[in-house]
Amino acid sequence: MEDMERTIRMKGRATVTAPSDITVISLNISGKEESFSDAIEAMSKATGGLKDLIASAGIERSSVKTSDLRVEQSFRKVKIGTDRNGYDKFKEVEDGFSYYQRVHFEFPTNDKVLSEVIYKISSGGVTPRISFSFRNSDPEGMKNKALAEACRHAKEEAETIVSSVGSKLGRLLSVDRNFSTYSDYDDGRGYDMPLSAKCMAAPIDIDPEDYSVDQSVEMVWEITD
Repeated sequence: MEDMERTIRMKGRATVTAPSDITVISLNISGKEESFSDAIEAMSKATGGLKDLIASAGIERSSVKTSDLRVEQSFRKVKIGTDRNGYDKFKEVEDGFSYYQRVHFEFPTNDKVLSEVIYKISSGGVTPRISFSFRNSDPEGMKNKALAEACRHAKEEAETIVSSVGSKLGRLLSVDRNFSTYSDYDDGRGYDMPLSAKCMAAPIDIDPEDYSVDQSVEMVWEITD
């Protein structure tokens, strides 16, 4: 409590959790070809094939989106002799073009669908690296709910302190807000695996952690008699 200014500053914090009802799958496609055009062609063919496989598992083909794409020249080191001290000397020479593309899609969390998607991808002759993670379908609603709770907690504590000394809470002077969202999806943790044609359509039993949103506020009120 700040007596001279007749104000009180209080912090409030709240965390809201809800089921992780959306599964997010990311696929990394990479390779290397001799020329730039060959790299583009190989990448496009691999991506198109993956989209077809995903669609065959019942996922809308148009829902598969690209989040990262790179084609760049590769180099390798070639020994060209030794220096005056006997150490090997190397030079870099061109070594084709490497490509990388990351695509992702999502669907309502369902172990059967997840198992089918992984099986379809792994049995289609394309071997991307796959990772899957989870989120809630309404993070904005969760954020607003957590923010309201944080404000309510701050006000209740301020009122308790002020009323205990015979004063009242006056008008709100300022609000400083910050928030962070965290979950198995947002902090980068999750499940990651390389796929091969040897994968089987084995049942998957995953119970993802709840999705959590944390909000905090700092509020200042006038104190009245």
